[in-house]
Amino acid sequence: MPGAPRTGAQHERPAVSVVVPFFNSERHLAACIESLLAQDGVTGGVEIVLVDNRSTDASAALAGRYRQVIVVREDTPGVYAARNTGIRHARAPVIAFTDADCVVDRGWLRSALEGMQDPTVAILIGDCRYPADASLVLRLLATYENAKAEYVVTRCAPAHHFAYANNMAVRASVFAEAGPFREWERAADSELVHRLAAVRPDLRLAYRPSMRVTHLEFRRARDRARRLRLYTRTNSQIATFRELGVAQRLGVLMHLLRGRRATA
Repeated sequence: MPGAPRTGAQHERPAVSVVVPFFNSERHLAACIESLLAQDGVTGGVEIVLVDNRSTDASAALAGRYRQVIVVREDTPGVYAARNTGIRHARAPVIAFTDADCVVDRGWLRSALEGMQDPTVAILIGDCRYPADASLVLRLLATYENAKAEYVVTRCAPAHHFAYANNMAVRASVFAEAGPFREWERAADSELVHRLAAVRPDLRLAYRPSMRVTHLEFRRARDRARRLRLYTRTNSQIATFRELGVAQRLGVLMHLLRGRRATA
């Protein structure tokens, strides 16, 4: 049955829930969980909801060893179906999302909650990095991707906005009002941003560089570039989405260069 079984202790309503879908993720899942359990500076409690999307390896058993987390199951294949199950189980007013192959910085949730103190902010995205042993080209690509996210969110029209659920926080009220993620293969996080803009133009997407995660899956730039090409194609499913033009991409590069000079 989707959403069952559920393990993990129940407490008073937490300040923030974290939803992590996983499928055959035993390679990185423990590191992800440990990083979530190591969060500091969060007042009001943290709820961690792990969603097993029909794993056939040892990852479900591994997740079950952590008594501090809740483990549920979703039999419908697909990461967004799993995330929606996590949303249904989450009890906090803010729901944060990351992936099982990511580790989050110790202040990740503190930064998310600080960002949500602005009542006009409904969705947050943050800074995504790669491991220290990743290729130099991949690390440079990450620098560009983060500069692009900040530039698009702060300087571009809503038609260009996007999101990524490996580093994302959303008010629970967004799902109550706009509905859950579309159960697509990809791009449903960006689609949620565009759907919210249509129904609640008074609310906004924001970027927080202090919301940092490290994506453990990638070590080479060509593997990440292949994934980015897939996102470009799947974003076309969103009727209101528009890719950046040449002038805007140059704007991203200028934004990146100015940022590097400011920190030099």
